[in-house]
Amino acid sequence: MSDASNPTKPARPFNWEKFQANMGYTDEQMAEFRADERRRRAAEAIPEANRRTVVATVVSAHGCAAGFKEGDRIEVSAAGVVKSCNVCIYAVAPMTIHAAMAHDRIAEGLDPDGMWFNSFSCQDAGFCNGSWGQVCFKVSVE
Repeated sequence: MSDASNPTKPARPFNWEKFQANMGYTDEQMAEFRADERRRRAAEAIPEANRRTVVATVVSAHGCAAGFKEGDRIEVSAAGVVKSCNVCIYAVAPMTIHAAMAHDRIAEGLDPDGMWFNSFSCQDAGFCNGSWGQVCFKVSVE
């Protein structure tokens, strides 16, 4: 549960100095960044986004060179940090959309697990389309 949604725990202020140092922004860039409400809210949502995990669970797989099988999972934070050790770049690439959607929903105060588009397939076109295989995933946010 985020600090903002728990009335018994006061929200910790966002550490703008740490953010600036991490991003390598000048003072002028930080002033511009913080003046943009869209960017400011997205940055302030990073702590909660880092606490949430976007999980892609394999629902079907055929001919996967990485060896993914039904029930396997790939995990990334809603802020986009890969948490899984065994990943395939062709499966992780489409997950960037879901991590971005989860981060956006958190910044807007919405349930990140409520995204409508919560399934995808890896970027391999599948054996039937002249490629190797294909893996399909269902996305949830924990």
